Amino acid sequence: MFRFLVAAVLVGMFSPPAMAHKCILKSNDTADITAYNFCKNDLATGSAGHEDSSQSERVKALELENAQLLERLRQLKADIQYVLNKDG
Repeated sequence: MFRFLVAAVLVGMFSPPAMAHKCILKSNDTADITAYNFCKNDLATGSAGHEDSSQSERVKALELENAQLLERLRQLKADIQYVLNKDG
């Protein structure tokens, strides 16, 4: 049983899909660090090119909604600040 588990783990670790998206920092210069960060971000957000197109559209819609909500929040904060300063 132990050998089976070890074999399964090794096969899973070294299979081509598992090794397909490895982000490697090649050097400490700005361009390589930026490329590395973009790679890690793509993997974390699922935008490495493997997502479903309907899922991608949903993400874009949610990002737009998020931006709109952030702008609304910014405006509400400004309104509150105006009211506080007006009374003071």
